[in-house]
Amino acid sequence: MQAQVKTGFLFYTFILLMCVSYFFVRDTAAQGTPQPVAATDTPTFTFETIDVPAVDFLAVTSSSDFEDYGGYTKRADDGKIVAFTIIDGVFMTYDFPGASETRFYALGNNGQAAGYYVDSEGKHQGVVLTTAGELQQYDFPGSVETEIFGISDSTGNLTGNFIDAEDGKRRGFTGTVTGIEIIEFPGALETYADFINSHGGMVGSYVDAEGVYYPYVRTPDGRFVSLALPQIAKLEYFFVHGINDAQTIVARTKAAGGVPLTYVGTFRGGLKPFKVPDSVSTEGYNINQDGSIVGHYDTTDGRRHGFIARPVSEAVSERFGNAYNVTLSKGLNMLSVPLASPTPMTAKSLVATTGATTVITLDAATQRFVAWTPSAPDDGFAIEGGKGYIVNVREARQFAFVGARWTNQADSAAAPAVSTEMPQDVWAFVISGRIGKPEETPKQKLPYEGKSAFDGYTVSVRNLRTNKTITTSVVGDYFAAASADLSQRSVVKVGDVVEVRVIGPDGNIESQTRSFKVTPEHLANAVLSVNLDNIGQPMQSQLLQNYPNPFNPETWIPYQLSEDSTVSISIYDTTGQLVRTLLVGHQSAGFYNSQARAAYWDGRNALGESVASGVYFYQLITPEFQQTKRMLILK
Repeated sequence: MQAQVKTGFLFYTFILLMCVSYFFVRDTAAQGTPQPVAATDTPTFTFETIDVPAVDFLAVTSSSDFEDYGGYTKRADDGKIVAFTIIDGVFMTYDFPGASETRFYALGNNGQAAGYYVDSEGKHQGVVLTTAGELQQYDFPGSVETEIFGISDSTGNLTGNFIDAEDGKRRGFTGTVTGIEIIEFPGALETYADFINSHGGMVGSYVDAEGVYYPYVRTPDGRFVSLALPQIAKLEYFFVHGINDAQTIVARTKAAGGVPLTYVGTFRGGLKPFKVPDSVSTEGYNINQDGSIVGHYDTTDGRRHGFIARPVSEAVSERFGNAYNVTLSKGLNMLSVPLASPTPMTAKSLVATTGATTVITLDAATQRFVAWTPSAPDDGFAIEGGKGYIVNVREARQFAFVGARWTNQADSAAAPAVSTEMPQDVWAFVISGRIGKPEETPKQKLPYEGKSAFDGYTVSVRNLRTNKTITTSVVGDYFAAASADLSQRSVVKVGDVVEVRVIGPDGNIESQTRSFKVTPEHLANAVLSVNLDNIGQPMQSQLLQNYPNPFNPETWIPYQLSEDSTVSISIYDTTGQLVRTLLVGHQSAGFYNSQARAAYWDGRNALGESVASGVYFYQLITPEFQQTKRMLILK
């Protein structure tokens, strides 16, 4: 849960409202057993998915007031559970050294997160992510296990649970190392503390002598009020995770043999079930000051997605409450997004929602295919209703789009899915990657660190088997060259070799030609990812063939330098007689191949006279390098 600042007046108002409701089981100052009531005044919501491209398991458990998020995820390479934050759209994971698991359950507005890690003995130990980005262990004094579920923005207090080393009993706590208060419901076997405000008002749950969970509120003066719910004795657990200034709460529960459920409402008006449409299960963990609820839900394909649900009018909720189930086959699929989400969808959000490795669209203006992959530095192109998109998934997917019917398109139904079960060849393929200068290492750069150093550059990709060339623009330092055949004929096969070159804004080639072989793994992803470093830095000095050749009367002589050098080019006839010397001067290391950068010869000798037709030799000379080639003048 995020830490939220509450005013004392509003909290006391909440307590007063509770005292006249029908939800109390007992007050530690006055006993009573009233009957629960049904929900009558619960907000309605629109739902937006929180997903990260290439991440199939995202358990969102906390948020800030600025729509930053925290929780835990499964690492792609080994399935290990690690904590994560999404701050200003940047996804970062955290793994406590030596831990088998690391999870965050609290996130402050300053970016500080907290939760627990699981040690080698399977015990939970508190962990705090400092504002400096470091993980630090937090152990409640005298405990064998510690879990943190809340951080106060106003006081810095941590809230959570610990297991006492002396009697093995679970109790709640709140405070800092300079002052800690133990929270224990009278007579309870266990006490959980989930959320506390700046004035000491707390929500949580406790377990009675019969092992039944009850949610409670603890007033700032230390008085406990517990709540009754229908069929509560049959629940495996019931946790109240948070409450905002409007007295709306979010609670999480699970019946024996059932799936996790979430309830939202007020204690005066009652609680009602809260669920992401067409989800297998929904778990709400946090409620923000604006009434938005954050948590995660599961889909039938086994993936876990984060969500944020925003309170809206019933009419808006009904408009955006449609669900459309989609099944994607393994491999390539054609998809038309059936519903408009409350927040406009982009290539990035479509890839994240579908679990795709890439999305490809046809640019109507240029009639060229455009691709987006998870390594892109931006969100990519906008997703429109009634338009087809190519998406590739490594496994079959079943999920639902949630939103409103498109208003700008007559036909918004999802197109039939098509697939290639055996990745021998595919009908859509992307070569994408990042480029870097000599002092940079592209593999160390994060996907969100798009740079403008290569804006205006292009990348040329040629398949040597098909001899098809695709040219695409570089955005920041990222490129994605897409090819597709809508008749579903093969565009690439295993073993194909593709050549990649980087071209500068003036048409000058800025890299060695790199060759890459297509593997079955590339076909499974429909993406070949590459890193092109040392752009503008040749691996060796070299004199290249002049162009045009034969020529009359002028030609350009390209070359490349692996280091800064003084350059001259001498031209000789077949007898070895010097015809002309082109004093190029001091040149920086780089590629000099375009007409704007190559050496120029107008076909004249040192006296300014046009030379005769025939064979001539030209020699590149630097202090460290010499190379000679021949050329032909035809008049």
